[in-house]
Order: sequence, then structure tokens, then C-alpha cells
Amino acid sequence: MSKRILIVDDDPDIRRIVTLALSDDSPYLVNAVSSAEAALLHIARQPVDLLFTDIQMPGMNGLDLVRRVHELDPNTAVIVFTISPEDLTPDRAAELNVDCLLAKPVETDRLRSTVDMLLNPTRQLPRPSQRAGRLVEDVAVPISAMPEVMARPVAPPSVTTGPLSQRLSALRAKKQTGTLSDGPVAMRLTPNRTGSSGHSYSDAQIEQMRLALKDLAMEPDVACAVLSDISGMVLTHWSRERDINVAVVAALAAGNTLAMAEISRNLGQRQPGRLVIHEGQDLSIMMATMDDLLLLIAIGPQASLGWARIAVMRACEDVQLIARGG
Repeated sequence: MSKRILIVDDDPDIRRIVTLALSDDSPYLVNAVSSAEAALLHIARQPVDLLFTDIQMPGMNGLDLVRRVHELDPNTAVIVFTISPEDLTPDRAAELNVDCLLAKPVETDRLRSTVDMLLNPTRQLPRPSQRAGRLVEDVAVPISAMPEVMARPVAPPSVTTGPLSQRLSALRAKKQTGTLSDGPVAMRLTPNRTGSSGHSYSDAQIEQMRLALKDLAMEPDVACAVLSDISGMVLTHWSRERDINVAVVAALAAGNTLAMAEISRNLGQRQPGRLVIHEGQDLSIMMATMDDLLLLIAIGPQASLGWARIAVMRACEDVQLIARGG
């Protein structure tokens, strides 16, 4: 099966150039997105073998993206590709398990060889454009050598060969993304009730909600935990399964929840039940509603439904407190 690579950079020229470099004469499946948020959604739908990310981007930065991707799959290889390698200290790189740091600009052969080194450690995949005899140490900036990189800026090659190096050199003069601010990035959710305007949540609130679900999600009997708005838009999730399509699961759960709520209203119930359990042979699904939010967890067949019910309700209380600004 072909290895999958995801490129994350807010600069469309960089995305196009790197995509061409890694997909031309290549055994890899390469995709590119413009933000960390889009990357998380892509990975939720289709896990990747290698994450290739910039650091400074609007919204979530590349280092936070690396942390979240490794929470989903610690085995995902990571290349950080930046014009400012000093933004990533050796200690921070070790903490995030970053495999390689590349400073922009970089030659096409070096870029390809670095990817081959990570995705095919037993053999370097031959390409016609690669020069024979190049040492692996000349390919990338391994984490062990990063203190030297941090101590002095990485200079571009004195002689550029090929269109990739020339275009990357020209891109260095372009205006770079500014330092990320701590201001909130609001997310407006679909209203649960007619006439309601819905709610907006900041990145900080969504991160707090994610952490509030961690203890529940780390239980051995829990396969996944998904927090979405009532329309099925995913805010955050934890999952043990790489191939689970979290966005589809949330959308289906939201549809079922809305349908059951409508049935309850037709039966004359003013407040439909907030917790629904679907028992299955392999997994049982629990769905809980909180105002405009929906929490869904999948638990194994050996899990106690009584324990799961209590754990979900506690998680709902924590999430609801965060959502209400408590």
C-alpha cells in the first residue's frame, strides 16, 4: 500500500511546489491543506504516514498540530519545514517527537531523500533525479544536530539547481505569516432550537473541552469519544482507531439525535432524554446532548453500561461548565 503524506502550509506556492516535488516520480500519495484545522479534519477522514508542516500559520500553529496528530497516532512521522528553524528548540522538538527539521529553501533531492529516509528506512527508493552516493547525514537536520542549527541560521545553498530551489529562494522574499496572537478564534455552532442563535466557542474553550474528555477517552473500553455541535460538525475527538471517519460518525449521531428528539416532541415530551444508548455486538454507542453540543462515545462489549452512563454524564457536566464559561 502506498504511503500517505499530508503537506500543511498556509502559502499556496509552497504547497504546490512541495506537492510536485514529492509526487513526481514517486510511490507516495500526497495531499496538501492550508491550515492545521483542515489537516486534523483530513487525518480524521484519512490517516497519514507522514505529516509535513510549517510552524507559523493563522489559527492553530504547526507545533500544536504535531501534538494533536501524535495523540491520535504516535507513529506518524513528522517533518517540520520552516523559514525560521530557531522557532523549534531541541527540547521542544524532542517533546513533540519531531523526526526532522528542514529549513526553507531546500533542494528537491534533499526534500525527497528526507521523506524516503523516514518512510522507507530499510532502503532509499531510487529516483532518476537523485544523485548517487549522497549521505543520509547531508539530507536532513536530525534532532540530535538541532542545537547547532539553533545556534546559527541555516544558509541556503550557494548554488541552486532545479526549479524547486529557485522558486523557494524567490519565496523567501515574500511576506511571512506574523507571530500568532493569543486572541480567541470563535466557532459558531448550529442552534439546537428554532429561534436560537447558537453559541460561539474560542479555541481555548475547545481545548479545555478536549482535555475534559481525555480521562474518559483513555479508558481501555472506550474506542472513541467525539464532541460535535448538533449538526454533526466535529469540535474535537479522541480515537484509538486510525481508520475511523470521525466526521461521518458525528454527522450520523447528530441525525439520529435530532430524529429522536422530534419523535419525543411528537409524543408530547417537553424535554427529550439527553442520553441514548445503542447496544451492539462489537460496540455500544452512547449519545448525550448538552444544549447545542453532542457527545458520542463508542465502548467495547465488555464495558459496564452503568459505569459508562455515569462517566458520560460526568464528562457532559465538565464540558457544559466550560461551554457556559464556568
